[in-house]
Amino acid sequence: MAAALTPLTLHAPLLASNVAFGVIFGIFVVALVVLIVITLTWAIRRDRVGRAAWRQRQEERSAGGESDIPPAAHP
Repeated sequence: MAAALTPLTLHAPLLASNVAFGVIFGIFVVALVVLIVITLTWAIRRDRVGRAAWRQRQEERSAGGESDIPPAAHP
């Protein structure tokens, strides 16, 4: 009976280190995914705000001169 338990006891530290690695790596992957989601959310919000401001500037610029004729040169 004692001989049957020796292979299991020899692998116990190895199994514990594999489990610890799995847990730590899982936490790392979850943290990485959370950071990616936060970064993409921030970037998309900033892009929307920037595009809205750019569109507003373009509309103001085009509303200032209704005609396509450039202004005359001053003598």
